[in-house]
Amino acid sequence: MTSQENTPSTFLQESGQNPQYLERLKPVLLEHRLYLPSLDQLNDPADGRPKLVILDPEQMVSFLVAAMVRDNPATGEADQQRHAMILRHSLRVHGMDFFHSEFVKLLHRDLESFRVYSMSKRWDNLALWAKYAGDHTGYCLEFANTGELFKHAKEVIYGESVPMDVTNPAHRSGYFLFMKRPEWSNEEEIRLVRPRTKNNVPGVIIRPEWMTRIILGKNISEENERQIREWSLERSPALGVVKAQFDQAPRGEKVVRCPSPLSHSLHSHRIILVESD
Repeated sequence: MTSQENTPSTFLQESGQNPQYLERLKPVLLEHRLYLPSLDQLNDPADGRPKLVILDPEQMVSFLVAAMVRDNPATGEADQQRHAMILRHSLRVHGMDFFHSEFVKLLHRDLESFRVYSMSKRWDNLALWAKYAGDHTGYCLEFANTGELFKHAKEVIYGESVPMDVTNPAHRSGYFLFMKRPEWSNEEEIRLVRPRTKNNVPGVIIRPEWMTRIILGKNISEENERQIREWSLERSPALGVVKAQFDQAPRGEKVVRCPSPLSHSLHSHRIILVESD
């Protein structure tokens, strides 16, 4: 998985009808603070939660004893053997299926503290405007693909994730955090993943210049548009604001366009903006 060269855009999951719509945008524009959702706040309940290879009893015992030693390096040989004996007895009493189920729960609970910032490869994905931007009543934030934060952005791979073997060090790379089921492929997602932090702070501060513009949905209310434009001017530096419109292309397909002129450079954009009349 490689970082993307094109400009990532993120469609925020707020509707223009949501009472928190503007309150969540304000710190993004004026404080340069992005909110990073946790895994349990994502749409797909399977997202970031890998299936696990079922271990045989001795593999499970060895893995759990090794994990105990990693957490408590001073654990002596006698304590390790005693712990292994207790685990083998528990496996005989409760069965491997029970242990596997509990192990999956523990792993998934641990992963809940990871945070994901979802973006898309392009701003003119109409399906995302309809789903994540309140049927075109919301907005799209666009970022320059630069800086120490976005260099860690990875393209999501769509397909069935390879089951994770916890005894295989190669499977501990977190590959499953960048995989989604095929039915989500229309999102063309690029994402940032942040592992758990000491205080599990949900936000991250970005450099103001990393955000290049905000694109308003074609159905945004006049009140919300006016407020967003005011905040964009208050911002330092001021942020370019454009509004999406439908345009009938020569071949008949519908695309989204932004009225010109634009107040910032578009040299790094791969999309083509149709000039207004």
